[in-house]
Amino acid sequence: MKLKFKHQQFQTDAVHAVVDLFKGQPRQQDTFTITNEKQLSLDAGLGFSNVLTLDNGRIINNMQEVQRRFSLPVTEGASRHFCVEMETGTGKTYVYTKTIFELNKQYGFTKFIVVVPSVAIREGVHKSFQITADHFARDYDEVAVRCFIYNSKGLSDVRNFATSSEIEIMIINIDAFKKSENIFNQSHERLSGAAAISMIQDTNPIVIIDEPQSVDNTPKAKEAIASLNPLAVLRYSATHREKINTLYRLTPVDAYNEGLVKQICVSSNELDSDFNHPYIRLASVSHEHGYSAKLEIDRRDKSGKVTRKIITIKPGTDLFALSGNRDLYEGYQIVGIDCTPGLECIEFADGTFLKLGKAIGERDENLIKRAQIRRTIEAHLEKELRYLHMGIKVLSLFCIDEGAK
Repeated sequence: MKLKFKHQQFQTDAVHAVVDLFKGQPRQQDTFTITNEKQLSLDAGLGFSNVLTLDNGRIINNMQEVQRRFSLPVTEGASRHFCVEMETGTGKTYVYTKTIFELNKQYGFTKFIVVVPSVAIREGVHKSFQITADHFARDYDEVAVRCFIYNSKGLSDVRNFATSSEIEIMIINIDAFKKSENIFNQSHERLSGAAAISMIQDTNPIVIIDEPQSVDNTPKAKEAIASLNPLAVLRYSATHREKINTLYRLTPVDAYNEGLVKQICVSSNELDSDFNHPYIRLASVSHEHGYSAKLEIDRRDKSGKVTRKIITIKPGTDLFALSGNRDLYEGYQIVGIDCTPGLECIEFADGTFLKLGKAIGERDENLIKRAQIRRTIEAHLEKELRYLHMGIKVLSLFCIDEGAK
């Protein structure tokens, strides 16, 4: 059984809000020569890239026209970053997929990169592309398109991305290329001595960020996005932390009023404090004499007594050792400290973050999450049974406290 999709005006509006950014752009493609770095020659092949002939002034004028159309704040457009705000459950992935096809149809753009915050979202986005493939093939005259997940073991996909003249869509999570030691940023024999990043840069891709509040939320992540040499960056989310040149907005109230979502109910679970797990609170950060931070943790002294203490840590600090070798703190190693005003946080080795003034460990978060997941599933199934005969779609969300990230 195949899913059937219908065209909805609000999704079409969101698509054209982006497409009209490039009004006046001729439909064309550019080429570049791929260098064989090992032999210092130009015989490694020919690549195809997006090309933009419009100047910034024309793009700003187009953007402001779109913003006025949707009664949004008119911005000056200092950067080619643009936000599309859509309520959860209204087809955000479908919208940016259709936008890709429209940008190709109107202007000939063929190189697109979808950047996601996690492996789970990456897999979900890829599945969405597969599910909608036949639908968009019918709508866009069977235009050739290839969508793939970046894998450091499959660098041939990167070469094909660069050398193909058809629509290429690469899905990649931010952690795969935001560090210099990532394979993506290193030269490799399978790419004739070049680095994947250099081939990507030459294609001048349009970058789509899915959930930017979780993708480019640190200076290093922003640098990684910029390193792709994007023609433009399109940011899609229901909850933008940083709103840049908003082109389209569908708020929860708009979605409810248009009948796209029904009533919103919130259910919460609370547990009493439990001190049989690690407690960590970020008290302050500093970069006066190198990057450091002050944490409050439960520390065991030589007598075996556990008390709450303020300690100073630096990148590389292992909280297991500083806690008096308490097993509860095993694996809590500090790998980064961010002192950017408004974004102060520390990063642990497992990729999680702790913001300034926030604490983890005041209660058993895993128990809370299990209870929330159980309650979410139970409530969802109850409502599905209740509203199934009415044709009402039930959407359930599981939310995690930001302070625990």
